[in-house]
Amino acid sequence: MNTGKRAVIMIGALAALLPFGATAPRAAVLDPTVAMVGTATPIDWAIDLAVQLRTQGGSLTSAEARIAREQLKIQFLSLSPAARDQVVAAAQKLTNEEGVLATMKALNVAVQADARGALATQQAELASARNAEIAKGLQPKLGPTDTDLVFVGTQGPCRVADSRFWVGPLGGGGAMQVYVFSDFAGYNFNVQGGTGVAGSGNCTGDVFANPPVYPLYVVATVAVVNTFSTGSMRAWNGGTTLTVGGILGWNAGDVLSNTTVIPIDRGIAPYPGSGFKRDIGLFNNSGLGVDFIVDVIGYFVHNKATPLDCVTISGTSTSIPANSTVFVNSPSCPAGYTTMISSTSLGDARYTSTLFAGSCRLGNLAGFAQTGSCDAFCCRIPGN
Repeated sequence: MNTGKRAVIMIGALAALLPFGATAPRAAVLDPTVAMVGTATPIDWAIDLAVQLRTQGGSLTSAEARIAREQLKIQFLSLSPAARDQVVAAAQKLTNEEGVLATMKALNVAVQADARGALATQQAELASARNAEIAKGLQPKLGPTDTDLVFVGTQGPCRVADSRFWVGPLGGGGAMQVYVFSDFAGYNFNVQGGTGVAGSGNCTGDVFANPPVYPLYVVATVAVVNTFSTGSMRAWNGGTTLTVGGILGWNAGDVLSNTTVIPIDRGIAPYPGSGFKRDIGLFNNSGLGVDFIVDVIGYFVHNKATPLDCVTISGTSTSIPANSTVFVNSPSCPAGYTTMISSTSLGDARYTSTLFAGSCRLGNLAGFAQTGSCDAFCCRIPGN
């Protein structure tokens, strides 16, 4: 993806939305009463303002501006009605570029909250299913219970698939496999009609090495266009069992989207007729074909242990009389570090010592005085 597309998303862990810009040329400080003239909604105006600001600044070309505007509108439409109302309220207060950033933050927070809520719902359903198995006397499968997950966001909405430029409409009652991440940088999602390149631009953060670090869930905005009949879309891990997984329902002529959490499993057998196994599956539960778009905004992955950051702080040299034992305190650890244990340092090997957290007992068994010190072994969790 080129420099212009990398500049589309500027802030937030999800970074799903731009600072806003306007449809027609406007000054940096805007009169909202003038900006709202016409039939455009507040959020339409806010999105147009975002794209124009980036275009005027040279970060986007005209062609890239069209894609950016479409991605922003899809993200907004994926929110719940209450969340959309909050973002619209923020957009109505826009008067300058600072107001644009405030609206961006409101939308970014709303998208992340919806994604986490969807994951919580899915985990609750999985827990309920496990409990049902146990109640039937079945032994649950060994392995992770998906309760200690962390969210890893892409730099922006990474467009991984667009059927309009790939296989064409997904036929009624048909299923399609879709890649939503790559295990190496440079993979071009244009093989699925997408515009992203793995590991760069908006798709920074979508590259994962070989198992076991593959993500368990993808957070993606799925949109449908060119709808010619009433129908619905289902999304699941693409396996042979078509799970419930309903994410969208539409009437003929609708253009709809939804940001949701979809389980990933690249290593299972594909659903019949869906093609070569990829990461997730989409199923068109309607009588006529429909085009779909998939924009990834992040993943849920297993948490992993972080190595401790440890240092040794040397203590002050202390005289130990012949044939005696002394207690010596170790020095304080640097801010943010905790004393794990204290260690001794003596100039002669003929001694005994006992180690504690914060002090040492030094025993000099020689018939003459010796010197030694009590050092502090200090550790912290990186970042704390």
